[in-house]
Amino acid sequence: MMIRRLYGQEVLDALHLVWDVFVQDVAPCYTSEGVEAFSQFIRYENIEQKMRTEGLTVFGAYEGNVLKGAGAIHPSGHIALLFVKKEDQGKGIGKQIFHALCGYAAQTFHVTKITVNAAPGSVEAYRHFGMRDVASEQVRDGIRFIPLEMWITPAAPKKDHKKLYLIIGAAVLCLAVFVLSAVAVFREVGNAVTSQSPSEGWQDGGEDFYDWYEQMPYSSDGQDGQDSSGQEDSGLDAIDAYVSDEADYEVKEENYSYIPDDTTSTVIQFEVYYPQIEGLSDSVQKKVNQTLENCAMETVDKLYLNPSQEMKEKVLSEDNPVLASLVEYKVTYQGKDMLSVMFQDYGYEGSMSDSYTALRCVNINLKDGTIYDVKDIVELNDEFIGEWLDGMRDEADEETLLSELNEEEMKEVLAGDSKDGCYDDNFFVDADGIEIGLSFRYSDTSEANTGFAWVTAPFELDELAPYQTDSSFWDLLES
Repeated sequence: MMIRRLYGQEVLDALHLVWDVFVQDVAPCYTSEGVEAFSQFIRYENIEQKMRTEGLTVFGAYEGNVLKGAGAIHPSGHIALLFVKKEDQGKGIGKQIFHALCGYAAQTFHVTKITVNAAPGSVEAYRHFGMRDVASEQVRDGIRFIPLEMWITPAAPKKDHKKLYLIIGAAVLCLAVFVLSAVAVFREVGNAVTSQSPSEGWQDGGEDFYDWYEQMPYSSDGQDGQDSSGQEDSGLDAIDAYVSDEADYEVKEENYSYIPDDTTSTVIQFEVYYPQIEGLSDSVQKKVNQTLENCAMETVDKLYLNPSQEMKEKVLSEDNPVLASLVEYKVTYQGKDMLSVMFQDYGYEGSMSDSYTALRCVNINLKDGTIYDVKDIVELNDEFIGEWLDGMRDEADEETLLSELNEEEMKEVLAGDSKDGCYDDNFFVDADGIEIGLSFRYSDTSEANTGFAWVTAPFELDELAPYQTDSSFWDLLES
């Protein structure tokens, strides 16, 4: 599925699609007055004018040359339209368009909030995307809607890499999926939240009407799907995974989701996904699955299930505490006797100002449950460190990366010394070889911070041959 910006005749085609879906899915719950109002709103000349003078941007979802859905977003971060063809609903296309709209608004308009006034039939979809109601159902001129919104982090300019090494500001592309709507934190408990209403002096068909009406979104697709903005893959999506024909076990997905209903002063939101294996011997399978679950749940455990006294005190000291974590994963190597999994963790550690993006990896022997770290598989000598550092800086396109460390300190970091939590060593195996790198947690005042959350240096297997240890890890890899 390709999601891209539309122009000219493409916009007209998208508006025809919007009208067809509207008639089938949305019009039945509107009065004749509301249906007429919507038909006037999506007239090409009205949409074209707003594109030209106000920055309204229209996107289309294509499968080959066939338009499957369309969406539009205003520079304010307000979603004006979101529709998917009737026969293509339930395939995740609506979610893909939503992600593209959020990513574009964050990257281009640097908004901090996405808003939408959803038709009743689309409310659950938007809630699933991470948005939260800010008022009860409203009726305006025969049009029924519920206002929703979601806070996001505006994106920093993205570097042109094959993989996105997760410049912290740009994590909005994943956070937009996550339910990080912290609206309740920033409003006095019990205050009424009013919906957007037409401006004073509004008249049917007048310019003020369109200023208000373009805030009206419609969606007929709320199913899960993979994010796709039509741009080059990044992050987990850019990794080319390896799956062996000899792997005689199954990989299934589990998740932990928790959003309490009764918190008023603290936002607590967790959505954690991780793989689980079926088909191994009982004892090894239990060990492998516990390892995978523990890695995915590391932040939830730290923030909520087993917080330290220091963490408790930090949360209590915050005026608007936020505890949140979204974890997604990818099985990058599924061999007969070896599994490599990378996890990306996005969240907030106590407050809105303490956001992070972390990489964690599990490389595990499926015969006995042995876990391998960087220091287990390569000799951390001077020659390796030199090649690794060159690879890191080349991938990041940043010559100053890790300039705060000397050679011996780099060896210590790759051997597991986090330097007070600033670095975490990681590696994963994929179809192309092995990538070895670090996840960063610099302080806000650190001059060493080049803006990356994690970076990995790629090696083909023969490039690592001179540095291989005698670890059993190497015997598990398939040629």
